[in-house]
Amino acid sequence: MEKSQVSSHPYAGKRGISPVSEEFNYERFNQILENYEEKEKKSIKAFMVSSSGNSGIGNGYLQDILFRAKIHPTRKVADITDRERRNLYDAIKKTMKEAIEQGGRDDEHDLYNNPGKYRRILDSRSKGRPCPVCGTPIEKIQYLGGASYFCPSCQT
Repeated sequence: MEKSQVSSHPYAGKRGISPVSEEFNYERFNQILENYEEKEKKSIKAFMVSSSGNSGIGNGYLQDILFRAKIHPTRKVADITDRERRNLYDAIKKTMKEAIEQGGRDDEHDLYNNPGKYRRILDSRSKGRPCPVCGTPIEKIQYLGGASYFCPSCQT
């Protein structure tokens, strides 16, 4: 990409708050959810992967975040309770911290070709396998242009 093209790239510039920054605290996260204009129509997955209020959380990490928060990916943002918001925030912080400490996902490499060591809880390898919490088989749906893995018992 040419330098002159960078400013027109969809990911250039400020895309929201990094989930590992000091600025990303629960009050700020809650405020972003409250002010989300499409919270009545959009799912939590849509909010998390495409909202300008978040940055750095892709579909790969989102599976684990939603699993830890016990939230189904298709739930509407407006239906997420206060307690679930707190669980979601905590799951974001925990998952992203672990992923960074372990050098990223185990199916990717860094710029120096070092493999990551973060093994996801839910991904394509987990479909049909027992949930690590309750034993219910993990399911997969195609949703918003990508796969979503979830436990139908734990994630409501």
